[in-house]
Amino acid sequence: MSPRHTRSRRGGAMLLAVGLLAATIGSFGFVLSRLWDLTDEGNRFATAERAGVGYLRPLNRLLAALVEARTATLGAGPEGAGVRAALDEMAAAEDRWGADLGSAERWQRLRERSDAVLAAAGGGRAAYQRYTELVTLTVDLMDFVGDGSKLILDPELGSYYLVDVALTKLPAVLLESARVTDEAVQARAARSDSARELAVIRISTARYVIATAADAVGANLDKVTNSGAGPEVSDGVLVALDPFRAAIDAVTPPASLRPSAVDLDAPELRNATGLVNAAFRPLSDAVLVALDTLLVNRIEGYADDRRTAVFATASGVLVGAVLLWWAVPAASRRGGARDDARQGRDLPDIARVAGDLPQIDPQRLLAVEELQHVGRAVRAYDRGQVDDAR
Repeated sequence: MSPRHTRSRRGGAMLLAVGLLAATIGSFGFVLSRLWDLTDEGNRFATAERAGVGYLRPLNRLLAALVEARTATLGAGPEGAGVRAALDEMAAAEDRWGADLGSAERWQRLRERSDAVLAAAGGGRAAYQRYTELVTLTVDLMDFVGDGSKLILDPELGSYYLVDVALTKLPAVLLESARVTDEAVQARAARSDSARELAVIRISTARYVIATAADAVGANLDKVTNSGAGPEVSDGVLVALDPFRAAIDAVTPPASLRPSAVDLDAPELRNATGLVNAAFRPLSDAVLVALDTLLVNRIEGYADDRRTAVFATASGVLVGAVLLWWAVPAASRRGGARDDARQGRDLPDIARVAGDLPQIDPQRLLAVEELQHVGRAVRAYDRGQVDDAR
C-alpha cells in the first residue's frame, strides 16, 4: 500500500476518534445540563418555601396575640403590648421576605387596621368584632403566604406533614380553643336560657374540632419523627408536643371523664385560650424550625448532586480521552506494521538479492558480467546464421 493510502487510513482513524470523543462529551454534557436544570428548579422551589417559613413564624405569633387580645375584650380589655410587639416583628419579616412573596398589599391593610384597632382602646362587643376582623385578615395572609411560597405544593412527604400542621391544624386548634373560652364567657353574661343552650352547642362543636385537629397534629408529627428525619428535626418537635397534648387534654378531656352537661363555669373552658395559646407558640415555632431544617438539607442535597454530576462528567470525559489516546496510536502502529510487511512481500527478487551483493567478491562480479556479454554475442550470431539460411 502506498504512503498516501497509509496516511489516509490514519487520518480516518483520527477523525473517528475525535468523533467518538465529541459524542461522549455531548452525552455527558446533555445529562449534566438536564440535572443542572432540575436541581436549579428544586433549589428555587425550596428557597421560596424557606421565605414562606420565615414569614410564617412571626405571623403565627401575631395570630396568637390577636386571639388572646380578642378574648380579653370580653373582660377588662386588652393591653395591646403583645399585639404591638408582634406587629413590629411582622414588619421586619415583611421587609425581608415580602417582596419575594408579594404580600405587601395584604400586610399593609392588616397593619393599618391593626393600628386603628389599637388606637381605639377599650372592650365590649364592638372591640371584640374589631379584633375578629384582624384575626380574619391574619388567617387570610397566612393562606396567601402558604400559596405564594408554594409550601402547600411541597413534594416531600415529611415536609408535607409539617406544612399541614403549621398552616391548617395548629391554627384551627388555636381558633377553636378561643371560641370555647369566648362562648363560655359570653354565655355566663347572657340572661336567657336559649343563649346558654346555644353556647353549649357551640362549645361542644368547638371541642370536637379541637380534638380532631389535635389528633391530626400528633399523628403527623409522629410520622415525621418516625421517618428518620434526624434529631435536628425531631428533638424540638417532641419537646414542644408534650405540653401541647396536656393543654388539649385539659380543654377537651376524654368522653369518659367529661361531664354529661357542659359546665360553663368550668375553669378549663374559661382558661382554654390561655392554656392552648401557651402551648401553641412553642410548638408552631418548633414545627416551622423543623420544616426549615428539612428545606436546608434539601438545598444542600441539590448542591451535592451538582458536585457529583460535575465530577462524574469530568471523570467520564477524561477516561474516554485517555482510552482514545491509547487506542488510536496502537491502531496506527498495527496498520503501519501491516503496510510495511505487505510492501516487503511486493518487492522484486532483484531488490532482495541486492541486499546480499556487498558480500560477493568484485572480481567474480566482473567475470559474471563478461560471461553475460559472451552469451549475448553467441545468441546474436546464432540468430544471424538462421536468418542467412532462410
